Amino acid sequence: MPTRAPLVFLPSILLWVGCAAPPAADVPAPPADGHAYLWSMAADSGTSDGLLVLDMDTASATFGQVVGQTLLDTTGTMTHHIERRVHDGVLFANGWQANRTWIFDVSDPANPSIRASFTGADGLAGWTHDVARLPNGRTLVAFNAGPGAYEGAGGLGEVDDKGTILQAASALMPGVDDTSATPYVIKTVAGRDRAVVGLTEMGMPGQTDFHEVGLLQLWRTDSLAPIAVITLPSNGTDQGHLWPSSIETSASGEMFINTFACGLYRITGLDGDAPVATRVFTFPGGGSGLECGVGATIGNYWIQAVPAAPGLMVIDLSDPTMGREVARLVMDSTAFPGVHWVSVNGSGSRVAITGNGPWLAMATFDPSTGAIAFDERLGARADGAPGMIVRDMAGRVVHPHGVAWGP
Repeated sequence: MPTRAPLVFLPSILLWVGCAAPPAADVPAPPADGHAYLWSMAADSGTSDGLLVLDMDTASATFGQVVGQTLLDTTGTMTHHIERRVHDGVLFANGWQANRTWIFDVSDPANPSIRASFTGADGLAGWTHDVARLPNGRTLVAFNAGPGAYEGAGGLGEVDDKGTILQAASALMPGVDDTSATPYVIKTVAGRDRAVVGLTEMGMPGQTDFHEVGLLQLWRTDSLAPIAVITLPSNGTDQGHLWPSSIETSASGEMFINTFACGLYRITGLDGDAPVATRVFTFPGGGSGLECGVGATIGNYWIQAVPAAPGLMVIDLSDPTMGREVARLVMDSTAFPGVHWVSVNGSGSRVAITGNGPWLAMATFDPSTGAIAFDERLGARADGAPGMIVRDMAGRVVHPHGVAWGP
């Protein structure tokens, strides 16, 4: 569940085109992701929360070092969700306990700055968790609860890069009440003015009792409104249908969603307004207290953070009706407690991984085979584990939650 374990704060595309590929010379090169952006929480009262910029260019003399940062003027914000990619030099990232979302200008990675911030849609909803970019250049925001105190129904909003709320709507509708109207994750539907929204109660640190919700919604995005409920069906033997986590699209254009209770579902019927979900894989750990974390796609592979593994599991979804595990990155749970976050660079060759604590690991990925391994180029920690203990530019230890990739 989103905040069930201490400090594990739980809570994103290639389209297949049915025609011959253009000549190789006309195919745009993958984004050159020379930096990773670490949304980091202070480890003690002497450190500020903030955004750190890590040099990920292996040819650079400063590879693996923090080369830029911007610190907030406060601590205890519980730096949480961040976009997994930079968009035109801009990043959205939220501080959960602060009920505030910051918009960063990272066009100059060595000197990132705060462009704006916002809390919620006045009188309607607040507590941002996820965002998704729209074709019009604006951003959809998932508000996880009502305005003010963390309670009541949330909704969606449309925001510009100055933090102005342009429109907003409640998630309440028949079949979705105050306890389940908790937008947590968003994914737009390619080629349509629609988005799929996962409903999960984020909760607060220390909270142990969560409403059991296994629902998605289909929304209109031009004039915001929820228009359909999508039920994640139970298999009758586990809780894998509960608490949607990540929604991703595969290279073949299929949409999938994983849950914190470790189910993986395929969503079909997105060419209409009555989609359905079907379980295609179950990860270990659901109901054990070792809830699954964030998932991501590379081609037709799904990469899943699975604390019960422990580590990452790679699932082949070439057959979208039945996932098949093809690789696993085993991560020692003492060195890498609570593995939770994964994000992928633009070429699909590297995966950033974080979890419970101040550590960051990187993995290399082969998009043609699904093979995954620790990226030893990032170095090793004092305890010999691959990766790094993250420190800001003053050398103070911080806890990175989310990682974005960009130029």
